[in-house]
Amino acid sequence: MSIFKKLKTVSVLSLIGLSLSFAAQSATEIMVAYGNQPGEPIDKAMHYWAEQVKEKSNGDIIFKLFPSSQLGSETEVMEQAKFGANIITISDYGALMDIVPDLGIINAPYLSQSFEKKSKLLHSEWFNNLSAQLDQKGVHIVIPDVIYGTRHLLTKKAVIKPDDLKGMKVRVQHSRLFVATIKAMGGVPTPMSLADVYPGLSEGIIDGLENPTVVLFGGKFYEVAKNLNLTAHTKHMSPFVAGNAFWQRLTPEQQNIIKQTGVDMVKYGAALIEQNEAEALNNLKDAGVSVNEVDLELFEAMVKEQIQKDFPEWTPNLYVDIQKRLSEL
Repeated sequence: MSIFKKLKTVSVLSLIGLSLSFAAQSATEIMVAYGNQPGEPIDKAMHYWAEQVKEKSNGDIIFKLFPSSQLGSETEVMEQAKFGANIITISDYGALMDIVPDLGIINAPYLSQSFEKKSKLLHSEWFNNLSAQLDQKGVHIVIPDVIYGTRHLLTKKAVIKPDDLKGMKVRVQHSRLFVATIKAMGGVPTPMSLADVYPGLSEGIIDGLENPTVVLFGGKFYEVAKNLNLTAHTKHMSPFVAGNAFWQRLTPEQQNIIKQTGVDMVKYGAALIEQNEAEALNNLKDAGVSVNEVDLELFEAMVKEQIQKDFPEWTPNLYVDIQKRLSEL
């Protein structure tokens, strides 16, 4: 090969290298934040989502995953997102109701026992109107219907009916909706970090907690509380949100890729949750936990009577109206 051809080849390879380097540098990186631990179903679903986004965008969009609340609490991360950070984060409808009140109904207790119907509700015109109101407040719902799990009570003493919860201190997350839920069910809601629950149970500060079985087993709370009460009080769905300022900086094509791959991620995650919840239930039984069927009708009646009263900012009769709407889906 002549010197001229060698120089030409080197020049072409250099240009290709520079192009690849530029392409890599121009990829849109998005931080994805959530509190779940590595290996939990939500974490696995996030890895799946990241892979799909990278593939469908040909490497134009890269998700950087931050599990275990590495970027801060949900409240702290939400603030970062609202100020324009390139973040998509898990949120909670109980928290979003502080911005758009009616969003709180979505995870209200005993609203529905069907994830499928709740998902349909979260793709309805009613929900789209609420989502548009949230956009105006600086928060965009990217994915509305990630299945988080069916929430039950794990307590030191058996709970079969609401009277059994009287005086029992039940840990809840820092959310007005969860506080109202446990209060309506007959217990004493005690907000605290999940990290403080195990010592709280050990020291008698609390008598139990509520969460899906995967979390109850994963946190080893069964070592200090031996009754799983199948209250199924919430079919919990979580949204993933972004600051609207950041979301609008993305191209329509990028937005579409993220949302469309998110639909597949929701299905993938739902299958993982179903499998893992069944496994966690068996693991809890094997660990010596008593699994108690509860009087669901009594719990539902108490909640239905009380929950709307606790949130006067909701549209009048919202609980009853949305429950009826769900029954018709």
